[in-house]
Amino acid sequence: MQQYRFIVWRQGRLWCRIDVESPWAPEVAQDVVQRFPASEGYRIDSFVATQERRIVESGPDGMRLLSREPLYQAAT
Repeated sequence: MQQYRFIVWRQGRLWCRIDVESPWAPEVAQDVVQRFPASEGYRIDSFVATQERRIVESGPDGMRLLSREPLYQAAT
């Protein structure tokens, strides 16, 4: 499943950050880009998760995932 992160700027100011993780993420990505047009002063920096960092715990009951953090690279 693809994961995307969009950093949206408006008039040079940080406007919002949108994280997308779903089976239809490429479709959502296209929709996000269309909703923030450059003609209205928006700029979007797009990133795609290529790896993830995981924190695990090992105990008597086995391994347990405590946390995961996607690692993003700029989308081309």
